[in-house]
Amino acid sequence: MKRIPDDVRKDIPIVGRYIYLDNTATGLTPKPVLEAMNEYYLDYRSNIHRGLHKLSQEASLAYEESHSKVAKLLNVKENEIVLTYGTTHGINLVALGLKLGKGDKIVLTELEHHSNLIPWIRLAKTKGVKLEFVNTSKEGLIDLEDLAEKADGAKLITTHHVSNVLGTIQPVREISKIARETDAIFLLDAAQSVGHMEVAAKELGVDILAFSGHKGLLGPTGIGALYIKEDIQEEIEPVILGGGTVKDSWAEKLEYALEEFPWKFEAGTPNIAGAIGLGAAVDYILDIGLDRIEKYEKELTEFTLSKLDDLGITWYGPREKAAVISFNVPGYDPHEVAAILDMHKIAVRSGHHCAASLMKKLRVNGTVRASYHCYNTKEEIGAMIEVLGELV
Repeated sequence: MKRIPDDVRKDIPIVGRYIYLDNTATGLTPKPVLEAMNEYYLDYRSNIHRGLHKLSQEASLAYEESHSKVAKLLNVKENEIVLTYGTTHGINLVALGLKLGKGDKIVLTELEHHSNLIPWIRLAKTKGVKLEFVNTSKEGLIDLEDLAEKADGAKLITTHHVSNVLGTIQPVREISKIARETDAIFLLDAAQSVGHMEVAAKELGVDILAFSGHKGLLGPTGIGALYIKEDIQEEIEPVILGGGTVKDSWAEKLEYALEEFPWKFEAGTPNIAGAIGLGAAVDYILDIGLDRIEKYEKELTEFTLSKLDDLGITWYGPREKAAVISFNVPGYDPHEVAAILDMHKIAVRSGHHCAASLMKKLRVNGTVRASYHCYNTKEEIGAMIEVLGELV
């Protein structure tokens, strides 16, 4: 079992030359994950499936093992996992594949990342589906009573697990209970929770869950996964077809037969190296321990909030939150603050964070966002606080 943060920092060279506090945008990839990907490229580089030669067999096995590792991470069945190119890709596959039409109701929040907002707005414009937005508190928590009222007759309820701006952790089990009572499909955007805390999809009661490999899991970019519960898989049509998705076809009859789940959703040559890296990233995170990661990140978060309070700097969201902290320094534009921190080799994010509707709700033009993983330290946060103190 790796010690945090020391053992993890040894696997990530970037932390030796830069204070990296931008983990909500993307995590840093440790050497063992990169080595697993390099091994594929150097030792058994081949396309997957249908190849009879040994290289193809090895690549296919490694690719398929990634499905089983993701299933283990989410505590679901292997045949409930589709590999995607990331959270955005996964949510769009669902939005385009669900059999939704004019008047069908989708319930969501104004706090969503654009990846879980724009696809539904498009359906409202192109198919006439009806969007209803649930009330939320100033800390970003969903009003469950309002949700229960608006969920009546809904085809789909969707929200984030952890806000990429406020760090708010939504009461997913309570939301899923409302979804079950109203026979709505429940889709969870878990981009900011997977890899930071235990996310057991079945115990949470979700029907569909999307996440990316490059964020909390510290894996490569261009890879992610969808969990789709077995008993609703037929309700989603694949929207990208081609090689790997078809059992047989008859051109003269204009007919084709699709493969079984999940392969009918994984058209073309996939990101094989990325999938292998995703599997290695799952192994790496589980070796550290999700409970240890969550506990450590809570310590870093509370440390930061206390220091910001001492400086009189406004931060947003609840005090009990994930390791995502948005704040503003009086008299400074968020981009100015980020640029000054960058001069001190401290990386944070600034702007609306792909959540423009939330910024309007907060009545700000943007925020500075610091976000952590298990390789960050109080010393690094202290360096950021020192610069902010000088600005104040």
